[in-house]
Amino acid sequence: MMRRIYVDVGGLTCPRKGSRSFLEALNRAIVRAKLQGQVEVIERGCFGLCNLAPNLYIEPEGVWYSRFTVRDASVIVRQHLVKGKVMTRLIHYPKKGGPKVAETLVAKEVEVGDVAPDFTLKNEEGQEVSLSSFRDKKNVVLAFYPFDWSPVCTNENCALTQDLAQFEGKETVVFGVSCDSHFSHKAWREKLGLKHSLLSDLKRECSKKYGLYFPDLNCSKRATVVVDRSGKVTFKKVQEIKVPRNNQEILGAIR
Repeated sequence: MMRRIYVDVGGLTCPRKGSRSFLEALNRAIVRAKLQGQVEVIERGCFGLCNLAPNLYIEPEGVWYSRFTVRDASVIVRQHLVKGKVMTRLIHYPKKGGPKVAETLVAKEVEVGDVAPDFTLKNEEGQEVSLSSFRDKKNVVLAFYPFDWSPVCTNENCALTQDLAQFEGKETVVFGVSCDSHFSHKAWREKLGLKHSLLSDLKRECSKKYGLYFPDLNCSKRATVVVDRSGKVTFKKVQEIKVPRNNQEILGAIR
């Protein structure tokens, strides 16, 4: 099985000098691990919002690492490529004289039976909403979608609002989740007359925690996650990016 490692080589988050040094260190580590012929390293430019773009993406695992240092090259090869582990502690390029910052930004896709990662995001009114606040109270549907104002996202959010009474009848709260700002959410929600709330994952932290980040578009995948009152995932489905979700399928999964 050939693995492909895509590495950003330019932009604000991945300085060219640092990226070049990392590439050299990565290739040395691959040789030391005797993985030649099994791993292809591919250089690419930054895309999307450059302060949020990933620096490295590994196929076919669909795992990415962000703003690492040169010394992380051997760790990624040893721990990930050889041992199959996913590292969740990522090191940012520090400012001169500044501290290094550790962040948890990498995760595999959540699966049914997992405890749903907690988060706190702003709704369309700028108010903070935490998943944990619904524990022992209500089921939660997290409808991840790429962007406001796009055709498929518009149609399926209108459908969620149309079926909202059925969700509420099952003591379930519905949230649309995208990487748009809460200002965009407010305008879009008012334009469409949506009744369910929209959460702003502007920093991509929630989609990354859930393993639902889509690096090609710098947004979340189109996916649905149902979290029950105990905080566990009881349903998860990832759609093709242009395929809308099926509300009746989601409703049927809620107990």
